Amino acid sequence: MNSELNKVSLIIATYNEEDSLGFVLKEISDYEFFEIIIVDNNSNDKTIEIAEKFNTKVIVQEQSGWGSAVIQAFNEAEGEYITYMDGDGSYNPTGILDMLKLINDYDFVCCSRYKYNNTSDDDTFIRAIGNKIFTFITRKLLQLDLTDSLFFYPLIRKKDYIKIQPKSTNFGICIEIPFLLSQQDLKYTDILSLERERFAGKTKVNAFTDGIKILFELIKMYLKK
Repeated sequence: MNSELNKVSLIIATYNEEDSLGFVLKEISDYEFFEIIIVDNNSNDKTIEIAEKFNTKVIVQEQSGWGSAVIQAFNEAEGEYITYMDGDGSYNPTGILDMLKLINDYDFVCCSRYKYNNTSDDDTFIRAIGNKIFTFITRKLLQLDLTDSLFFYPLIRKKDYIKIQPKSTNFGICIEIPFLLSQQDLKYTDILSLERERFAGKTKVNAFTDGIKILFELIKMYLKK
């Protein structure tokens, strides 16, 4: 196991993940992270109870929106590096090890489901098309050289994160954080990390309404370039 893991703060945002969070935390039980932060959006099931059994730091989400949860947890993280995983079991944790192998050569690294024309086991047809459209728009408008703009699985340095001020309260944060980092002239790359079918539960992303919100965030970022 990579010794650099003890410098990594892992963030997991949750809302009613009792059926999958235990699986996720057991799977990474051998990963000696600096800390695991669970930012919970007022779950009404046993999510927090499960999280506390695994010696995680649990914080309650203060503002609505998935992007707000990410920002709150990233602000609280104290490790040298910060990464993120969903609590549904779809992320393969080996992606963190793969990113750590490259972090000395880059300022930040992102995982991609679609690099080398791969696909995601957790995608529906509509989601796959939507993700590719947003990735295309992101590359064209923002010149952000990533192959999967909506898969939020980065490894970034805390010292670089505190230089930016992301504001997106929704899924636009997936694009905003790497975009703002790229505007700092930081060197970055993306690597393949295959997304698995989620262990339990259903996606909390609404393809239409969340898609509109992400598009709006994209336009705002473009106008501020």
